[in-house]
Amino acid sequence: MKAKGIYLVCAAATVLAFFSGCGVTEEPLERITPESKPYTKYLPDAYNSIELNRSTSAYVLDVIKQHKGELVAQSPSVVAGWGEKKKTYQFWLTMAGFSEEDFTVTRKYFLAVDEKPWHLGAEGQKLRFDCQMILDEQTLSEPYTSENQQRIAILRKVLENTRDDIAQVKEESRVLDTGGMMINQSLERILYVLNESPAIAEKLSDDNGLAFDHPTLGKSRVQMILNDNVVKVKIRIGSLWRIWEKD
Repeated sequence: MKAKGIYLVCAAATVLAFFSGCGVTEEPLERITPESKPYTKYLPDAYNSIELNRSTSAYVLDVIKQHKGELVAQSPSVVAGWGEKKKTYQFWLTMAGFSEEDFTVTRKYFLAVDEKPWHLGAEGQKLRFDCQMILDEQTLSEPYTSENQQRIAILRKVLENTRDDIAQVKEESRVLDTGGMMINQSLERILYVLNESPAIAEKLSDDNGLAFDHPTLGKSRVQMILNDNVVKVKIRIGSLWRIWEKD
């Protein structure tokens, strides 16, 4: 009987911790309800359906508008859609940038952030960032001293392009502004780690990517793959391995 009592106390404490969120009050229903897409476990249909060098601005605008409850912002060369829950503790954005010559997509991005990943199905994932972009010829043809220096330069170009695209729409929403800052913080941290130890840049293309510590969100992992003139970057922060292997 005494053992049973201890078990019940432990179970009650576990349930209380789950609903209290380590001292942070949150609606109980948000904790016991699985989250819907787009979310840190998934890439949204809009991102998956956008094709580099093919999709037009009109197409991107149409597919982003199909997500109910999301808002849309656009500039002459960028379209972005976003949504949020839990007073911006959870938010996401899908964004595409276009060629100034033929207005087809040359850059696409998805960011999802969950600062309270305690609900059912969350798996502890705090942030995911995915992007694909077509690189300019100058970045690819520079006479780099090594492959690692090229990798670092390409990642720096990814950061530069992302900043430029976010800057065009960030005034439209707190979500876009905050999302841009979190992408910037993550990429800058990775570049700092690589500048300190350039040799580890070769891990960027490994199946397991490169591990690093995010300054506020903790253990993280990044992968960067170059295929011809297209670079693909993915960043995962939080409980990484189950999500990473699924990707």
